[in-house]
Amino acid sequence: MIDFEGAMKIINRTMAILCHSGVVLLALSFAFAGLSLCTPVPAQAAEGKYALVYNGPASAEDCPEAAAALAQSAGLKVKFVANLAELPVLLKNTEVFIIGGTQDDLNPVVKAFTPPVTEALKNYLRNGGRYLGLCGGGFMASAGWHEGRTFVKALGIIPAKCQVYRDDYAARIIPIRWQGKTRPMYSKAGPSFQLVNGSGEVQVTAYYEDGSIAALMCSYGRGKVAVCGPHPEARASWKDEAADGYKWTSSMDLAVDFLKDLLSPRPVKR
Repeated sequence: MIDFEGAMKIINRTMAILCHSGVVLLALSFAFAGLSLCTPVPAQAAEGKYALVYNGPASAEDCPEAAAALAQSAGLKVKFVANLAELPVLLKNTEVFIIGGTQDDLNPVVKAFTPPVTEALKNYLRNGGRYLGLCGGGFMASAGWHEGRTFVKALGIIPAKCQVYRDDYAARIIPIRWQGKTRPMYSKAGPSFQLVNGSGEVQVTAYYEDGSIAALMCSYGRGKVAVCGPHPEARASWKDEAADGYKWTSSMDLAVDFLKDLLSPRPVKR
């Protein structure tokens, strides 16, 4: 414990001795050096850039954590956000905004993207930001999807509509043709993507077995958006939910490459 009374006596004596030599400030700095070591550094000053991962309402179990592990594997720091009203501020230090797997009911997320929040995300992308949508995050990036006779409008940051792949809501390990090679991948009610006319710069990365689009990347202003219907970031524990879980092998290498490509300055090519 520091004896403050004693320390002040020493300081006063030191000042009396040194004041004529012009080194009073130096003496004071040494006297308080022990105190300054205990002063915490403000969090924002040391934080820097990060991957921002959504973990709010409708997030599926372990999906935000798996998305965070993916970001860390790509060399990024991670910050979570549950309240999307905070997004406009948090995007200022964001390398990539990630929405991973969600529950089937996406209405809480749709409602959380109010006009100001949506516009903040779009401005972030126009100015060079990045968005990664995995499964539910892919639905949210699209122009929207049909629920019965109702069309649910989403963010519209990719030039595609979407629908549940084969109307199948069960967890399965399915073959995905990823850049020409087939890999088994975890899927549960993930979207397939249907490009709209005049899609512009879109790079299709993966296809489902029936030829529909499973993953793509596109430009948005000076930024880039990537989406994937199945889960290349799935963890080993997830296979226990699928009846054919024995078919699963890790696709984290594909997920990391996908994210690194998204982060790179390389322009999107058709």
